[in-house]
Amino acid sequence: MMRFPEYEALGVRVAAISDKSDGDCGFNARDGGAARQRYFEQCGVSAESVVQAHQVHGNHVAVAGPGDGGRGTKRTDTAIPDTDALITATPGLALGIRVADCVPVYLFDPVRKAIGLVHAGRVGTMLDIAGATVTAMVQEFGTSPECLHALIGPSAGPGAYEVSQEMADEFTAAGLPVTGRFLDLWQANFRQLAASGIPENQISIVGECTITGGRFHTHRGHPDGQRNLGLLML
Repeated sequence: MMRFPEYEALGVRVAAISDKSDGDCGFNARDGGAARQRYFEQCGVSAESVVQAHQVHGNHVAVAGPGDGGRGTKRTDTAIPDTDALITATPGLALGIRVADCVPVYLFDPVRKAIGLVHAGRVGTMLDIAGATVTAMVQEFGTSPECLHALIGPSAGPGAYEVSQEMADEFTAAGLPVTGRFLDLWQANFRQLAASGIPENQISIVGECTITGGRFHTHRGHPDGQRNLGLLML
């Protein structure tokens, strides 16, 4: 797994993402969730404390609370429906999102003690799900964007995510960075987070490409359905 000690130093208990060495942590893992359980144990969390969503490449943000622990973890039919970002101010509740080239965005408000975890793929990025999540934290928790810290995790890098010309044109029309037919999801989400009011020096990009790096599961590079699981817990 990859942990983010700079986040944990700010006050969150767990900020991490699984990698290939942890096995398949997706909903449809052939091992019945054994790898996911081991990953939870390594992170020091229980399955009953993790909440996940049924991700649909949209921009809906859901607020998770004390009664949501375990949703989407042991049984996929209990996942929070049609949601691609989760926010909470509940200590001990771990937010989980599954990715394999899409961008995991971690958000932490050390003042209001609130967190957000975002699944931002091509479509979600075009819909500004990162910005929508910041807005939701402002509305739900009274977060001041200038207090937020954001981290853009391992995902498809700018030199590896090639799409059709039509998709590239759509990205360009949305005002997002494209070079030829290569999308830059990292800079796109960085700009959206900055536009939402987060100081640029409080937004970090891990810079690890899932497609070319070899460490993480990748849908583009090896479309076997396996997933990395991001976790964030107060």
